[in-house]
Amino acid sequence: MEDIKPPNSSGTTVEWLGRIAARLWRSILFFLEIVGIRREESVDQAAQVSRLKLYHAEFRKLLSANNSFLETMADLEHKLLKREYIERSFIKRKVMRAIADVHAMVESLNVISEGRYPDLRKVLEQNTAALTTLAEDSSRPAPAELVMEMSAIYRNHDDLAGGKMANLGEIRNVLRLPTPDGFVVTTEGFRLVIEEGGIRSWVQDRHMELLSSGDVAGISRDILEMIEKVEIPLALREAIIDLYDRLARRTGSSPSLAVRSSALGEDTDFSFAGQFLSLLNVGREGLLSAYLRVVASLYSPEAIHYQLLHGILGESAEMAVGCITMVDALASGVVFSRDPNQPDSGQVLIQAIRGLGVPLVEGKTSPESIFVSRENRGCVITRIPSQQKSRLVSSPDAGLKEETLRPEEVGQDCLTDDEARQLAQWALKLETHFGGPQDIEWAMDKNRQIILLQSRPLRLFRHIVQTDRPVDGFPVLVRGGEVACPGVGSGPAVHIAEDGDMDNFPIGGVLVARRSSPKFIRLMSRARAIVTDFGSTTGHMASLAREFRVPTLLNTRIATREIPPGAIVTVDANNGFVYEGKLSIREGKEGEKWGVDSGIQKPPSPRFQLLERVIELVAPLYLTDPRSPEFTADKCSTLHDLARYIHEKSYKEMFMMGKRVGDLRASSYCLDVFLPIDLYLIDLGGGIKGMPRGRRVKPSQIASVPLAALLRGMLHEKIPRFGPRPMDFRGLFSIMMRHAVNSPEAESTFRDPCYAIISDNYLNYTARVGYHFSVVDTYCGNTPNKNYISLTFRGGAADYTRRGRRARAIAGILREYDLSVEVSRDLVNARLGKATREETVGHLEMIGSLFQFFRQMDVAMTNEDSVQMLKDAFLRGDYDLEKLMGR
Repeated sequence: MEDIKPPNSSGTTVEWLGRIAARLWRSILFFLEIVGIRREESVDQAAQVSRLKLYHAEFRKLLSANNSFLETMADLEHKLLKREYIERSFIKRKVMRAIADVHAMVESLNVISEGRYPDLRKVLEQNTAALTTLAEDSSRPAPAELVMEMSAIYRNHDDLAGGKMANLGEIRNVLRLPTPDGFVVTTEGFRLVIEEGGIRSWVQDRHMELLSSGDVAGISRDILEMIEKVEIPLALREAIIDLYDRLARRTGSSPSLAVRSSALGEDTDFSFAGQFLSLLNVGREGLLSAYLRVVASLYSPEAIHYQLLHGILGESAEMAVGCITMVDALASGVVFSRDPNQPDSGQVLIQAIRGLGVPLVEGKTSPESIFVSRENRGCVITRIPSQQKSRLVSSPDAGLKEETLRPEEVGQDCLTDDEARQLAQWALKLETHFGGPQDIEWAMDKNRQIILLQSRPLRLFRHIVQTDRPVDGFPVLVRGGEVACPGVGSGPAVHIAEDGDMDNFPIGGVLVARRSSPKFIRLMSRARAIVTDFGSTTGHMASLAREFRVPTLLNTRIATREIPPGAIVTVDANNGFVYEGKLSIREGKEGEKWGVDSGIQKPPSPRFQLLERVIELVAPLYLTDPRSPEFTADKCSTLHDLARYIHEKSYKEMFMMGKRVGDLRASSYCLDVFLPIDLYLIDLGGGIKGMPRGRRVKPSQIASVPLAALLRGMLHEKIPRFGPRPMDFRGLFSIMMRHAVNSPEAESTFRDPCYAIISDNYLNYTARVGYHFSVVDTYCGNTPNKNYISLTFRGGAADYTRRGRRARAIAGILREYDLSVEVSRDLVNARLGKATREETVGHLEMIGSLFQFFRQMDVAMTNEDSVQMLKDAFLRGDYDLEKLMGR
């Protein structure tokens, strides 16, 4: 409500006369309403409530997209700061995610504002064009082909060939090291299968239903059953068979194939060790069905658990499949360019078994361990013999079979010293090329030619054996074993088989198992430590343990026999002991991840140059002050600017929503509460408990977190809810004069009801009580990045001087609670952002108390001292002014 003041204090004579005319016109309209000649425009209440629900839904989408954008930006900046191993595909995926989030924010803002920000689309297009161009590798663009020969695949084809096959293609075509011949069914082929099969949206919808790990088994089963019914499109079937026939012509035979998973991100940012299916010894007749089985493994329970643990969106999961010639393996194994147990030892670790390497990576056999010095071309070699008793070989009629080793083969060397040195030199070459320690699978054919099958980043932790003596006073249950991941963990021992009931594994338990298995991924987020009888550091589960940093001892041989189920134990994976009871063992520097200062070569600079250029277009924030005239859409130079601008404008639009509702009392619930306002509630969903019987609800029925908090503050037992405030004669006279001059009852807003637009976590509270006007717009959820409070308080019945004093007192209190505050005469605007749910609730309770405490208090602000006095009274909780008044 504005005061009508003479020209010398309010502006020009023309402006003053204009306000007088507007006031007169409103008075005439008010008179016409009274005599029944004019009616206020009716409001289509159902349509208005529907619009409010739409705006609220779009606002929540906008907040979610903003939070997702901030997380994506943080991921990119973290990679740059830590100088961690990074792939171009990771950068591209993050760029696409950021663009999609900001695009969603633009569209939601235009829905909320009814199209008032169309220029944002053009600004976003400019940023999008620059970023997508930058994210694409122009040096060797990847064709969108259904299938690709291995001879055409390089590392930057990871978006088409998946991480595993892109790395293998790089080894073959750049480093010129021996690898199997073959081809890849690309992610384009995968998309064709699920799109022509009509299941893409269905699969994504099922992924969206994942709320907890307990939902995984059922959802996985449904997806796998659906994929089994899908037919491979004709174009893809023909392409696969055509490349197999070409391979047969090159090799001069009908080759058996290894059909291997190569998902997006596999063996790059994420290991996915053992989570997908690979099928061996597959012929032409079984190739198509084998392909479909590998594709389906993208949705296995283990794979979905892994994705959940890493926060990988279901929609980003895509599967390429490698079809490479089988190696008729005399021996197979894994080579680590650095020993995972002792990264500082200066040794390459080779683990080898006879036959195919499946039992080794599944942790089902004990290999020969060969340690080769990294320096002096491997002149120092140390061996630990194998305990292998049988080998796995290809069966003539497809599939695999197990053979018992002859007595003279048991414990014999799998590789000669020269072969071990050759393999070690290749491992060092791969480490240099890929920019970090590598975990490499290999096989040796009947001609003793070593062939590389796979290379992925090796996660290393500093591990220094502190002592070979156990802690005195505590029984030692297990001594020895191989350290897959260092660290210490205590908890109740839980014995479980790889096919056991993992859903009931308790949080904080210690897994004790007969053999290691990648299926244990399901419980790694809950396990404090892992101990197994058999397994090795080369297995898939060991990789997963390092990835999730779970202290793990493998190959102890006696764990299941010596550790009683349910017993409280402490696993000291640093020193190789399992104790009975809970010990406090200082880990020192154990568990510290290898960083860029560890002596390992830093990743090649081009990828980090690309990341730096991307971040320059995404992360800088130039629009920092919403009050600045430069805070406009055309000044947005980065995605961060756009997100900041949209976020700020969305608050403004939602803040004004309560002023635009019209008269919706018939579609609202009246709050039955002892306060000097008639408050009507518009529930957009989840704001009121159950279904109220009538149109009145009690505070106990409020489910909206922010409204419940605001009401708790308003209803504080020490704050008077009705009755006049203490005032002197001047205060009373100023009220009388303002009422006489302004005729507030002629203002429709003076007679409007007060509304609270609510949902479970949202509140827009707009209240007009006499001359007082207040608005609170807030979101209060579990994600701090989404939470905010916007507040406006203005007006009052007294003169400007007293109203200004009250405004300054309110502002001073809000600043004490760390809100950002602006004051202009009798107007207070305040803002709080990105607080936790608990902090936001606490601030809303304070604001509710503040509104009630300062109700009509402007008339009591007789002098400047009253500003500080009332501020101090509120801050110390003297809401009824007993201490201030000396009562």
